Amino acid sequence: MSPLLIIGVTLALMLSGSMLFISLHVMRKVARLQDRLDADMKALRGEITAVGRGAVGLAKRVKLVQESLQDTQRRQEDLEYKDVGDVAINHASKLAQMGAATEELVATCGLSKAEATLLSLMHSRAKPANRDAA
Repeated sequence: MSPLLIIGVTLALMLSGSMLFISLHVMRKVARLQDRLDADMKALRGEITAVGRGAVGLAKRVKLVQESLQDTQRRQEDLEYKDVGDVAINHASKLAQMGAATEELVATCGLSKAEATLLSLMHSRAKPANRDAA
């Protein structure tokens, strides 16, 4: 064999050995990176699950707050309507004491005819009792 052939084969064997060594090194590095990637993916799945559960819990709490708010708004509206009705009745009562006619109470205070008649009757009967006491 010629020395050049021996050198060429030796060089090819060394190059093949180096390539094999580098390939094994790269494969180990890829395997470690794959393991790290798998661990990170598992951790992210856990975090996503936790965030999802938190979002569901938050949605339930928001729904409860909305229901409470709606209930409070209904109560407030009921109180406002009650107050408005009381103001109209009080105003009509004062007008009836001053001798206002039933039609005037209906027109001025927004009472029904029956309510206005009742107020007029109540105050017309209260006047003679007050005069007898005097």
